[in-house]
Amino acid sequence: MLRLAATLFAIFCLASGVVTAQDIFKEAKASFIFNGERVNISRENQEPARIATRFSTNGAECDEPCIAPMVIADGIETFGELDVLAFLVNEVAGNTGLMVDARMPADRAKGYIPGTVSLPYATLSPENEFKDEILRALGVREIDGMFTFTDARELLVYDNGPSADDAGKLVRNLLDEGYPASKIRYYRGGMQVWAILGFSIKEVTS
Repeated sequence: MLRLAATLFAIFCLASGVVTAQDIFKEAKASFIFNGERVNISRENQEPARIATRFSTNGAECDEPCIAPMVIADGIETFGELDVLAFLVNEVAGNTGLMVDARMPADRAKGYIPGTVSLPYATLSPENEFKDEILRALGVREIDGMFTFTDARELLVYDNGPSADDAGKLVRNLLDEGYPASKIRYYRGGMQVWAILGFSIKEVTS
């Protein structure tokens, strides 16, 4: 009877196209060239919980502890870890996009995602007299005194994670400058989730 039930279940799975966990789960690693060097990312950290504590934050802007929304702004896609790996392998390695760290340098010094660049949210604040130069470095062109974003890089923005708003500030600054929402993505998990999953983390070396 049990053998018959197992056989019928197998036939049902084949007929209905049931997807198993092995079909859904993807290999969580990436290898690509960034700035002329090979970057390898995998779930290699042996003490993820301890490392993740480096990136804890309570959201200083709020009277009470804050948490970032799933949708950081209209038209901006929220990424998970597999999306991040794909973006690094395709857009970053293909020189069409950048994964940018919105944190200030002191936070980045605690560790960052390999293959990413520092773009602190404050660098695109209205008060920064060099913000136009930064936009040009992102591929924005100026024609007759007006910015055009046709050739602007695809951006994937991250910070410490769901309890931080550095990425939110950078995104708002980008949008205020006219950067198209369609060219911006958001990794909400940030360093907190990246670390707790044991992914590779690079540290600033002096």
